[in-house]
Amino acid sequence: MEYLLDTADLNEIREINAYFPITGVTTNPSIIAKEKKDYKEAINGIIEIIGTEKMLHVQVLGMTADVIVKEAKLLKETFKANLFIKIPVSAEGLKAMGILKKEGFNITATGILTSQQIVMAVQAGADYMAPYVNRADNINGDGVRVVEEAYKIISRDKNNKAKILGASFKNVKQVHDAILAGAEAVTVGTDVLKQLIYHPYTDWSIDKFNSDWGKAYGNGKTLLDIL
Repeated sequence: MEYLLDTADLNEIREINAYFPITGVTTNPSIIAKEKKDYKEAINGIIEIIGTEKMLHVQVLGMTADVIVKEAKLLKETFKANLFIKIPVSAEGLKAMGILKKEGFNITATGILTSQQIVMAVQAGADYMAPYVNRADNINGDGVRVVEEAYKIISRDKNNKAKILGASFKNVKQVHDAILAGAEAVTVGTDVLKQLIYHPYTDWSIDKFNSDWGKAYGNGKTLLDIL
């Protein structure tokens, strides 16, 4: 199971990378634009925090396969990182995926709202396919079902190594259900990621342990104080 952080906010990335076992960061043009920074500065800032082993997913903007391929090559030349090129699942995008895959690029198919888009992206050479779970729900679709159906289809090929990367989540239940449906990776915002480990009784239990311990050995004392 892989958890990725969906943001370009360097403060959030720095915090989450220090505390949570994330395998990388995902971005898109909207997320980058939100930071109001020079593009190279924004991407290099992320790389400086997560290093060159964790994944960094960055998206192209070209509308034709030719431009997409050129953008992908420029990204690879410009940034020394474990880059995954995010390409929308348009016809031009699928063509570009096929070209780039033959040249050894890591590819993430994005803009996905149907199971057939996932299956087609796998055939084109994508390593990750990112269905928009909440966005599908908002147009009276079923984002989790999209994941479930696609997983059933692509799992028929025992040699398939491509992974469904669930995206566009607004709550923990969507994340959990997508994982149960077959998503082997998910990318979530900072707030939702933190909520994945939250439970009021966990906090209560920790407080109870410390209270009982304090009565016996002194408030604030740890094993470092008594051993």
